[in-house]
Amino acid sequence: MLDPLTRERLTGWVADFCHGDGLVGQSSAVREAAAPVLEAWLFAACERRDVEPEDLGPDDLRLALLEHVARLDLLPKVHARVPDLCRDLLAELEDAGRLSDGRDLGLQMAAQREAYARAVEGRPDPITRPGAKIGRNDPCPCGSGQKFKKCCGR
Repeated sequence: MLDPLTRERLTGWVADFCHGDGLVGQSSAVREAAAPVLEAWLFAACERRDVEPEDLGPDDLRLALLEHVARLDLLPKVHARVPDLCRDLLAELEDAGRLSDGRDLGLQMAAQREAYARAVEGRPDPITRPGAKIGRNDPCPCGSGQKFKKCCGR
């Protein structure tokens, strides 16, 4: 649980972003939803490991985005803009001297667009095979020296 001073500080950061030039050019739906979404994202990221905003890491921000914000009931066009809003907020926090590596963290959040879209839709991440598929006539991976089809492939 975040202490009230940290919550107030995060709310102030988001308010400065939303009332400044951070949302210029965004649709009215995105402007309306930006403050509550960004606050929920930062609160969830800080509460994950109970850390101060300056100590947030990329995993804290990424998991808060994919596990918390993706579940919020938002319009599809707002969901589509969330990773970019996160990127822009973090960049502005670095420019204001509030977060030392905001731009790098922001780029990592923007890179989560596809994973975020999958999380919003409720689709799991695709499963990938770590290595090449073993063919029937390949040597058996158990080390017996036999072909896979004659050993473990039965």
